[in-house]
Amino acid sequence: MEENSVSDNLQFTDGAKRHLGAISKWVYVMSIIGLIVIIGAIIMCIYDYIFLSNFGDVPSGGGVGYLIMWAMTYFIILVTIFCFLPTYFLFKFSTNLKIALEYDDSDSLETSFKYLKFHYISIVVMPLLCYIAYLLMVMVRFF
Repeated sequence: MEENSVSDNLQFTDGAKRHLGAISKWVYVMSIIGLIVIIGAIIMCIYDYIFLSNFGDVPSGGGVGYLIMWAMTYFIILVTIFCFLPTYFLFKFSTNLKIALEYDDSDSLETSFKYLKFHYISIVVMPLLCYIAYLLMVMVRFF
């Protein structure tokens, strides 16, 4: 059976190309800001982890504040790992879209939309994984 597809005849007007160019620039800025925040969080976690090693010398062992800082350090590392993938996919989308518009390259356009698809998939999957982990923690607590 033959498949009728309009995608072979799809062409971008100049207005659509301008809009995609603006999207590419704004997504690039947004992804760079996100990556800077993620790198800052990782640096902060490394600093906190090094700082926490000094709490062993305290006579009380650091107390509750030590435990909270220890738990938050690992929590922030986990959150930054979860946030890295969608931000990276946005960065790849913007760079490939810029290349596609600059050189009229269909392969780069297809690759850019593939990364946009990966971004949206990761945005959906990450909260689902967190929800499943939460449910498992609740189930373990009650059983």
